[in-house]
Amino acid sequence: MKKQRRYFRKGDIIIYSIILTIFITLGFQITKFKSVDASSAEVYVNNQLKYVYPLEVQEKDVFVPTDIGGVNIKIKDKKIRVTTSNSPLKLNVKQGWISQPGEVIIGVPDRLIVKVVGQRKEEDVDFIIK
Repeated sequence: MKKQRRYFRKGDIIIYSIILTIFITLGFQITKFKSVDASSAEVYVNNQLKYVYPLEVQEKDVFVPTDIGGVNIKIKDKKIRVTTSNSPLKLNVKQGWISQPGEVIIGVPDRLIVKVVGQRKEEDVDFIIK
């Protein structure tokens, strides 16, 4: 008579249940994070902040002068994008719409950076050290 082989021992089941509990707890904690709404877009030219535009629902076209001519920027439905550029490959135009805080459009020949920033509430606490 052959012994039936066991795949899991008691210790294995305990370890797997602990790991599963940790992942479930982390999953619930991630859903509690507060999302920051995008409030404005910062436009940097030659590494200097030149313009700050509020992200609005209304459509708005803006021209930003750069070293190689300039770019046209469109703001619509709380999103922003570069519509035309004088750069050879037009990579900043191909990056499309951005709307979330932290998203960036970069144009290297234009030396242009368009960054979406969110507005934090004053009562938000980053961390406390004791």
